[in-house]
Amino acid sequence: MALKLQSAVHGISWTQILGSASLAAAAPDGSLWVLSDGQAGNDKRIWHYAIGGGWTNISGMAARLSVAPDGTLYAINSGGGIYSYNGGTWTAFGGGASDITVAADGSFYVLSNGNAAGNDQAIWHYTNAWTKYPGSGVRIAASWEATTTYGGSNGTIAPAGLYILNSAGNIYYQNTDNSFVQLPGAASAIAPTTMGGVFILSYPANANGNPIYYYDLSTPGWSLQPGSGVSISTNTSNLYTVGATGAIYASPVNAKITEYSIASSSFGDLGGPNGITTGPDGALWFVGEGEIGRLTTSGAFTEYAIPTAGGLALNIVSGPDGALWFTEFPSKIGRVTTSGVFTEYTVPTANSAPEGITAGPDGALWFTEPPSSKIGRLTTSGAFTEFYVPTANSEPWGITIGPDGALWFTEYQSSKIGRVTRFGTFTEYSTPTVISFPYAITVGPDGALWFTERIGKIGRLTTSGAFTEYLIPIAGLGPDGITAGSDGNLWFTGTEHSNFQQIGEIVRMTTSGVFTKFATPTYVPSYPESITTGPDGALWFPEFGNKIGRISPQ
Repeated sequence: MALKLQSAVHGISWTQILGSASLAAAAPDGSLWVLSDGQAGNDKRIWHYAIGGGWTNISGMAARLSVAPDGTLYAINSGGGIYSYNGGTWTAFGGGASDITVAADGSFYVLSNGNAAGNDQAIWHYTNAWTKYPGSGVRIAASWEATTTYGGSNGTIAPAGLYILNSAGNIYYQNTDNSFVQLPGAASAIAPTTMGGVFILSYPANANGNPIYYYDLSTPGWSLQPGSGVSISTNTSNLYTVGATGAIYASPVNAKITEYSIASSSFGDLGGPNGITTGPDGALWFVGEGEIGRLTTSGAFTEYAIPTAGGLALNIVSGPDGALWFTEFPSKIGRVTTSGVFTEYTVPTANSAPEGITAGPDGALWFTEPPSSKIGRLTTSGAFTEFYVPTANSEPWGITIGPDGALWFTEYQSSKIGRVTRFGTFTEYSTPTVISFPYAITVGPDGALWFTERIGKIGRLTTSGAFTEYLIPIAGLGPDGITAGSDGNLWFTGTEHSNFQQIGEIVRMTTSGVFTKFATPTYVPSYPESITTGPDGALWFPEFGNKIGRISPQ
């Protein structure tokens, strides 16, 4: 099979699940059904794994499993019996089968068991009754692709079809009009995704495990993935594999990272590009050394030179006046219109090194001054006001407007979260972890303040002052930027320092504390720092080495 770059799918990042199995079947809710590996014979005990809830054994034994969109489990046993399990009750279906798969509409397909094991079997479809389908195979998997049609030299792959593997390992896709498309290569197991591709195990099946490949339907070609297995399964968020020894592993697969290379090299001179935001014109705006960049969601770049030679821009925000405003080292606040016209304002405090910036509720720009422990305010007409943070040497860093209309900021050195009203009245809250180094801050989808702690935690603070801290379950990762995603989750950036490598990670976190990590295609080192939700609902982030990354939350 022809190989292509692994960036066709985001980097696989395995996490082991406690326990062992012989087969895995992913459920749409992110949980997992497996068959045990501890019994002789083809029928195995059935276990369910819920994240945070552990393993539960249910009655019955089976040889194959599949899960419906509503969570109903479907199973067949070694005698060919077909059953569904819901609410603690098994329901039997007439007929006999050797494999089973559930479609997105809740109907299911089976392969018959009329021929000897290992031979191709007839395909049947069940809604309210059985209908025989053309074709035959030894393994089947229904596509849950809902809307996208993919064209290729071998034919069209439309939504809601069926993948079929035959006894020779050939891979076919059967459309709903019963037309067939053959994919190149051969497979012993197949697991479709909802992001425009399929995972397979190579052919022929090997008891010691088979390599995992990914086929990208939008730009056809195979890419070899890390790891191997004897069973694979996917849902809308994860790829699961069972290794030859029974070990169970999971990796997120629902988000695909795209990277755009910046034409100018100057953004990377001092580790840039740096901050990023969505502009009033529907484009992404980002900053770096000597330049401000603009990127459309279709990938078109424009660059504008900052008037002050060598000016290092650090963070950027959309202002209340329809322009972009940015902090500029060593002591300026810059303004740039969407057509590239600049104005620069010198901060009254020399060497103030302004860092974070946000648009305030009063129509002014508010920013942090770490060295002098001040919060600055700048009107759109150029008038400055500066306020001392009560705690000296606190080093204020990130800043955001809170749901209560006040400005909330992190105090990196004093391990506090600060609040300041538009009139300069301060309140400070010490984080539960005595030395936490709080860094970036944002308003979450739940109306609380969420912030990164460089020691490896994510903090949450209500406007009434109640803290919760979550330990990030990724060893060696120091989180950086954070933002609320369009999917109702928190997304943050960081670099994982492990095994003498520095791996750029984009991490999704639910408000209940469930983490999922995604490695950047530019694997080492990418140093993603800030992150923002773009006008297209995706997450956008700058990377060291002159790149802007995009990851879809869906």
